[in-house]
Amino acid sequence: MQTRNWILPALALSAGIGLFFTAAPADGFTTIGGDLDLGQRDFRVYNNFLDATANDNTLDEANFPGYDGAVVAIWKASVEWGSEKHGDGTGDPEQPTTLGSGGANFDPSFQGEATGIGGTNDNIHSALDGCSGGTLAFTETPINNGWRIRYYECWTWEDGPGTSIGFREDLQSVATHEYGHALGLGHTTTNGATMTAFSNGGTGDRSIATDDINGVQSIYGVASASKPSIDAISVVGFNLTITGVNFSPTGNEVWFTQAASGGTGAPIKVTNVTSNGSSITVAIPPAAGPGDVLVRNNGSGHANLSNAWPIDPGVQDCPTPTTYCIASPNSTGAGAQIGFSGSSSVSANDLQLFVSSAPPDQFGIFFYGPNATQVPFGQGYLCVDPGASSLFRLTPALQLSFLGTGVRDLDYNTAPMAAGAGMISPGDLWHFQFWYRDPGFGFNLSNGLRVEFCP
Repeated sequence: MQTRNWILPALALSAGIGLFFTAAPADGFTTIGGDLDLGQRDFRVYNNFLDATANDNTLDEANFPGYDGAVVAIWKASVEWGSEKHGDGTGDPEQPTTLGSGGANFDPSFQGEATGIGGTNDNIHSALDGCSGGTLAFTETPINNGWRIRYYECWTWEDGPGTSIGFREDLQSVATHEYGHALGLGHTTTNGATMTAFSNGGTGDRSIATDDINGVQSIYGVASASKPSIDAISVVGFNLTITGVNFSPTGNEVWFTQAASGGTGAPIKVTNVTSNGSSITVAIPPAAGPGDVLVRNNGSGHANLSNAWPIDPGVQDCPTPTTYCIASPNSTGAGAQIGFSGSSSVSANDLQLFVSSAPPDQFGIFFYGPNATQVPFGQGYLCVDPGASSLFRLTPALQLSFLGTGVRDLDYNTAPMAAGAGMISPGDLWHFQFWYRDPGFGFNLSNGLRVEFCP
């Protein structure tokens, strides 16, 4: 519960966070009893905020992919309570590199947007029409089996991320306070802490203070040295590789944010995952979308779930094409070399093939097929095996420059790449080569180029 002024209405307090506070001896923080187990780490947002200023942030932020407006403000508020930095910790000018300050055995799992306000234990943030005195928002508990947070619409909400909010209420600050209640914290008597019972306005409560940190650590324990921790991720094709520490040899789970709105809040999971302790690779489930990824190792306590790391499955580290096979000498004395520029992303459609060290002014053609081989052919080696299908030629024929070089832009929207047996799609592996005429030698070929295409 948070109020705009020093007065906290008793009835609102009773209906919201309850009346069963227990004080920690040496601190100002209080707890309300209970904690969120690993089955209650999810949160969603029903974005029914009516103020234009609650949804005018359209910045594309790498640490908060796929969402904007009120949803991102509440996402930032939640990860501030996490065990360590969320990604690289950036995204809030109030705390430029430290979003994720809790230092406890607690990390939330963002599950996107809900399609309604849900029940009192569905872990959903939403706006509520009307007013209740000086109350800005309230959290419905008990927390052991879930919670619900409501924000009164009589206030004008601001989604940030800037710190100049005028006379509006900073949604991220208020959400940080209310999510503290969902974690099991009551109000504190320590000035400057986010969990004080009142708000002085502004954006200062976005960043939790020492007393808040002591409070969340008293409930979930100080982040254990054995807690799983994600250091980096890499998306290649449809596979995600996670690097970090303290992953179990077997029995790990990888949690994703759901791609669609709605759902129950349960993360999209890949289960029974093996690891060498510092690396995990899994196929990204089709139901997973932009959001966060977490790893639960083979335990079930607070210290068995990793930090949350931002992921956008649609933004991928596409595999770099690689050369293979042999380029035999030609009339220039060298072997023609195939190369590339651009990426293997089908959506980017920017891959360019080139050849060098071929005979000047001669004609040749790029072609491709599904399989690699290395068999004598003409004066060189055929590096592309057609298998059960055909080889696919990229027409028209290309005349090389006086330097023996040539370039071909690929276009996946034209034949033979756009449809049929030669169609190039994300996840495909194709092999490319250049065939050319060589005066006095007949014909020859370059080495091969292996390309694994990604979205």
